[in-house]
Amino acid sequence: MPKFYLQTYGCQMNVYESGVVRRVLADAGLAETADEQDADVLLMMTCSVRSHAEQRARGRLGTFRALRPERPGRVVGVLGCMAQRLAETLVDEDRADIVVGPDEYLRLPELIASARQGSTGLVAIRQTSECYDSIHPAIGLPGDGDCPENPLSAQVTVMRGCDNYCTYCIVPHVKGRERSRPLASILSEAERHVANGVKDLTLLGQNVLAYRDGSRRFPDLLAAVASALPQVRIRFLTSHPRDLDASLLEAMRSLPNVCPSIHLPVQSGSDPILERMNRGYTREDYLAKVALCRKALPDVALTTDVLVGFPSETEADFKATLDLIEQVRFDFAYMFRFSMRPGTRAAEFEPKVSESDAGRRLSRLIEVQNRITAERNRDMMNKVFELLIEGPSPRDSGWLGRTLTNKAVIVKGPCAPGDLIRCRVTRINGWTPVAEVQARAATAC
Repeated sequence: MPKFYLQTYGCQMNVYESGVVRRVLADAGLAETADEQDADVLLMMTCSVRSHAEQRARGRLGTFRALRPERPGRVVGVLGCMAQRLAETLVDEDRADIVVGPDEYLRLPELIASARQGSTGLVAIRQTSECYDSIHPAIGLPGDGDCPENPLSAQVTVMRGCDNYCTYCIVPHVKGRERSRPLASILSEAERHVANGVKDLTLLGQNVLAYRDGSRRFPDLLAAVASALPQVRIRFLTSHPRDLDASLLEAMRSLPNVCPSIHLPVQSGSDPILERMNRGYTREDYLAKVALCRKALPDVALTTDVLVGFPSETEADFKATLDLIEQVRFDFAYMFRFSMRPGTRAAEFEPKVSESDAGRRLSRLIEVQNRITAERNRDMMNKVFELLIEGPSPRDSGWLGRTLTNKAVIVKGPCAPGDLIRCRVTRINGWTPVAEVQARAATAC
């Protein structure tokens, strides 16, 4: 039985798609190994969102190539977004044996078989718009980066691709246009996870709010999954601000096991920059959506993505972003500097922001948001929360629990993984709340 080794770079969507690859290969008779030296097939799932991610993957590809002579017939393959974007380069310059884009994983067994028989430079990039409806992803081996440290949580992709074409973003070019999975397929996969002990489920997509299955929209999907699995916490990622409306918030408010947390990428607080990014909303629009969220869900946790150093961003534009961060007070933010992606419209925009200015702005942004995150966590003092216990705390004595709003809390007291416990926060250790057990929760969520 041939063995394969799979390394994953990138986002949760890539981790999920690595699970699709594992299932396809397992069904074809290949076994996974956690030891690259023991593998007949060396594969990597790649990301193209930022240049650094591609550089890391291409460096690792060199390591894979160096292992090829040790075993006759060993195959080196590149999968995912970088495979779609740089197929010819990966064959001609990086000497990959197989290059497989995000919609062609079902062809992997035949491509691997051909490569093991001596064929090289085999390329399979987008010919169809695949959703892998019938594939139930497999998790990685224990100790692997794709094997969840918390077996109580899982993700289900509900749609793939994106139609927004933000000017800085490579995703539509490598993942393709939006296409949604049938609701029944999603529900079947979710139920399978729950049968395996999952208690916290995240619905994934580049923009889940664009979900469509006939006349059914994302609030309908959310209601169907939450109602079918009332004992499970339900989350979702990611939401485009333009598509968030009252129907989503009403669904969240009416479904007790849907977690009151929303990831709502803002990217910039400056109207001129938002327009050049093709985000489809203004600063005022975004703040109105935030107000709508907090009116409907007073305890909602809001997280976001912010991008600095976008072409033509001035100090005034950056100040507008800082002001928005201070005004909204996000619970957490993923913060990046602009990374030029060939093939996107922003790659041609001028003037460019210098690396030193972009770096300085990013450092300042991180400083401000870190302070706000710490302050938001301190607001939890002396309050009672319902925590799902994930396991022993990796950095402190006690247990690691998670609130409905996805905040990690260290728990002191009798617990076990999977327990749902009511706890009171008694102190803050650095950023992390520490709580004492009050009582075992009466319900699942």
